Amino acid sequence: MNTLIKSDGKNTSGKSGFIDVLIKLDHIIENVQTYICVLLFIIILVLGSVQIFGRYLFHYSTPWSEELMRFSGIWLAMIGSSLTIRVDGHVSVDILLSYMKDNKKRAILFVVARLICVIFLIWYLPASITMILKSKTSMAASIPMPYAYVYLAVPVGIVMMLISYASTIPNYMKKYMKGEK
Repeated sequence: MNTLIKSDGKNTSGKSGFIDVLIKLDHIIENVQTYICVLLFIIILVLGSVQIFGRYLFHYSTPWSEELMRFSGIWLAMIGSSLTIRVDGHVSVDILLSYMKDNKKRAILFVVARLICVIFLIWYLPASITMILKSKTSMAASIPMPYAYVYLAVPVGIVMMLISYASTIPNYMKKYMKGEK
């Protein structure tokens, strides 16, 4: 079946294709990740401010706020890593890419480097699940919560990073092939 594609990339045939659904789902995932990161950052900011004012003005600080800030920071780092993948913002040694003139070879090097990251994440995922299972009975010091909820950030973050790689590798590969990157 032929579908008509407008210049803005939208399907005008009236029927949404599988790729369109995946793109919409990817945008939803990205928005959810962004909102969660903003919320976690606000939690860290508010609790940090409460800690500072409590210590210096009232000579008292809440014992649980430091731990909750740490846990929020762990979740923020894991979910934020996924967002950073989407903009290709992770620290990387790209000196080799800058000296290469052939766009096809640059694209191949980019994809290979990202696939190494994907392999590492897939390799690390079972170990992160094992860590959760072993920490079910360990409780946080000042918050009555098992550490398993904190460690859950790792496999959730890994899955989000894998989704981000699946979304961005093809897009950036095309940019490298065209010489736009």
